[in-house]
Amino acid sequence: MKIVILLVFLSSNALAQIHLNSPLPEILEDNVKVIDEDIIGWSISLDGQWLSEDMVIPLRGVSQNEQVHVGEKNSLGLDNIYKLLLFPTIFGQDTLCTLVKLSESGFYEYSATEQKWTSTQMAYYYVFDAKELRKLIDEANTDHTTKITLRDYGSIEDIKSKKIANYLRQNMVIKPKTDQLLVIHIRFDAANKDKIYFQISSQHNVFTEVEGITKDLTLNGKSLYRSHKLLSYIHYEYDKEAFLNFFNLD
Repeated sequence: MKIVILLVFLSSNALAQIHLNSPLPEILEDNVKVIDEDIIGWSISLDGQWLSEDMVIPLRGVSQNEQVHVGEKNSLGLDNIYKLLLFPTIFGQDTLCTLVKLSESGFYEYSATEQKWTSTQMAYYYVFDAKELRKLIDEANTDHTTKITLRDYGSIEDIKSKKIANYLRQNMVIKPKTDQLLVIHIRFDAANKDKIYFQISSQHNVFTEVEGITKDLTLNGKSLYRSHKLLSYIHYEYDKEAFLNFFNLD
């Protein structure tokens, strides 16, 4: 009788081990950090003039040719930021961060004639270990490119920003690591110490694809996003202290 009871116990215990659940990510919505204003996008025109626009990096063309920026699609620029969000995220015993970049997007129902435009929003999200933010903070006063290994990443089309945390929960699959990097280009101006210049993208650690942006910028057939020269052509401008506070979770 004792042998039977022991066998039943061992069998039940084995089944319990088989059905162990992995942890689910916990997104701490109440602690989210937000940037949704006061970002200026800059690009240098083909004739060497710097052009700027609120929250948008303008398309590059001849500076006095206004047609370059006409139309709904062109108004999205080379890139744009509607909102940046940083969610503290818990995954089992791991403390993570989820960076979300919301961008204005859209499409023409009739692309050939560029008619019947529908506006949408695109979300690019990046999940990484919170301790990786030290790379960004520790080099706060130098021009640099910070590269952070991602544990999950993706894009979500036609998103409603008020429900972003729900979208993330429905799409996240946290892994020990991926082959994708969060890349943050940073530059400072000694003459304007209160400002920071930056651009954010996602890049494969081997292949050349660049993600998380509206439109790639190439020179001689190569993406400038993989070059230290990127910010000499395009960048965002923002308050330095506010930028570093956004990424500081201490």
